Amino acid sequence: QIQTASMGLIAGILSLPLGSAMALVLVHVINRRAFGWGMDFHLPPEAIVHTLLVALVAALVAGLYPAWRMANTPPAQALREG
Repeated sequence: QIQTASMGLIAGILSLPLGSAMALVLVHVINRRAFGWGMDFHLPPEAIVHTLLVALVAALVAGLYPAWRMANTPPAQALREG
């Protein structure tokens, strides 16, 4: 589960600059060209914390089923299929 959590944390950290860049393009370019208006871009610190927590929880939830399945697989069968 440590690997799963670390992958989720890394994904969350990488999503912050990429998501912010995409939001900036949408707010300052797409909205102005498509609709003729814009808005201020504001990234509250709570959003950063929530992003990291959601990425971490999503990764842990996604890793539960494979971990449970391997824990309930007999070792001989796991070695044969591996």
